[in-house]
Amino acid sequence: MNFKKHLLAYLLIGISALSMVQCSGDSEILATYDGGTVTRGEMNFVIDASKRGQTEAQPVSPDIQVKILESIALEKILLLDGVQSKKVDPADVKKIETLVSDFLKFNVYMREYTKEAVKNKPLEFVDLQIALIRGSDIAENEKKADELLAKLNDASKSEVNKLISEFTADVTRKPVGGKLEPFCVNCSITPLEDIISEARKVKQGKFVKYSKEKENQIIYLVRITGDEKVHPERVVKYLTNVFKNFQEEATEYGKSQTLDEETKNAVNYFTEGDLDEKGKQFAQHTLKQFEQGLYQKEMTRLKDVSGIEVNPIPPVFGPEGIDPKNYGPDLVLYTKKDKSTYTWKDLENDFASVPSALKSEYKDPKLKIWDMLNLFQSTLLQGKIAQESPDVQGISKETGYLMQLDKMRVSLALKAFQDEVKSVPVNVTEQQLRDSYEAGKLYAYSTPDPKNPQNRIPQSYAQVRERIKSEMEGAQRNAFVEQKISGLKTTYNLKVAQDRLKEVTL
Repeated sequence: MNFKKHLLAYLLIGISALSMVQCSGDSEILATYDGGTVTRGEMNFVIDASKRGQTEAQPVSPDIQVKILESIALEKILLLDGVQSKKVDPADVKKIETLVSDFLKFNVYMREYTKEAVKNKPLEFVDLQIALIRGSDIAENEKKADELLAKLNDASKSEVNKLISEFTADVTRKPVGGKLEPFCVNCSITPLEDIISEARKVKQGKFVKYSKEKENQIIYLVRITGDEKVHPERVVKYLTNVFKNFQEEATEYGKSQTLDEETKNAVNYFTEGDLDEKGKQFAQHTLKQFEQGLYQKEMTRLKDVSGIEVNPIPPVFGPEGIDPKNYGPDLVLYTKKDKSTYTWKDLENDFASVPSALKSEYKDPKLKIWDMLNLFQSTLLQGKIAQESPDVQGISKETGYLMQLDKMRVSLALKAFQDEVKSVPVNVTEQQLRDSYEAGKLYAYSTPDPKNPQNRIPQSYAQVRERIKSEMEGAQRNAFVEQKISGLKTTYNLKVAQDRLKEVTL
């Protein structure tokens, strides 16, 4: 069984790894133990969380459901047992709840908001057609661009495609007359925003010249050929049709031209492969960007509503880059709407409320400051913003929030269990190590023969001794874990209602 090396990670990154989707709320009890129950809604929540962004429904067999139910119950039992055996202090449980409750509300609210927005808001696409002028002579670039711009704006649609295919410096777009895949303008921020903004200054269908300041070695002649709002459910079909149109254009281009190797590869890019799969993959990528954009915009809105102004702190990228003198008690981390401030001293007080079981010993003050910064930036700040939002505070009865709060409580029991596992006496003799080596030297402890891949070359005993020792000690600890789990199931009379479980698709 694997555990986090530092359980503070439950506060900093553990919760963000789970998709905060709201479960069905189904209250049907599927597992019982002395002291509590597990509902179908809780099981569905874990299944949804495990999908991690996958949009397609997945079948879940009864056997997997049993394992999930047992896992949820065992976490609850572990906390219950930890409190009863005095390995977990109830006061620490309360500290965790107070410290992270607002952050969890913020996180659940944001995930729920994004989930619903992705279903209901359309993606806004813009179609771009670009000719690229590139060269080391800036004056010559300007001349070529001006000449081609005049021709493009006087040309018919078919002539435009031919002109771009002939003169653009972007070989990869020659087969489709400089057209780009539809660009989502209400997704997350991208480098094309400046070009689109310039193209919108003229009538749709007209080309405009654009180059980034001090980058006149590249000049873009760009126009917008269309805008379209597409519901998320239609994105795959919409993009697949675009790729099919590109395929037809590239095929015709390939037939009408004598192609060099580079241009042939460009044609192949548009004409080969499964277009349905290409459309699906591009759609998934675009929808993910759309979701990120929605998330960022709502997060910015909540921050603006809160009135919190964060004081920028010079970035550091690890404990080694920290100078403790820069983090005095009066350092202002943010200012609230009423002009009151949150200082480094306030952060020290909040950090002190993190149960000691979840913190390191911090022999080096830089390590403590590093963890404090991470806690503030990834957890506490969002919680402070959440305190100012009625929308976020309304999440307090949602299943997603309650289950995540349970996860935080359980982190204390997991840390206690981790310490218990670490303290298990393990004893591996030299003879056991050598016996394991002899048994596996032609398989696990060997490398392929470079001269004959069918043969393997044994590594020396010295090369793999520590690896074998670690594996055997781990096996002994895992045996203890399995024994402990079995004992908890028996002691707390864990039962799963298997007769109520059928294969489901979620």
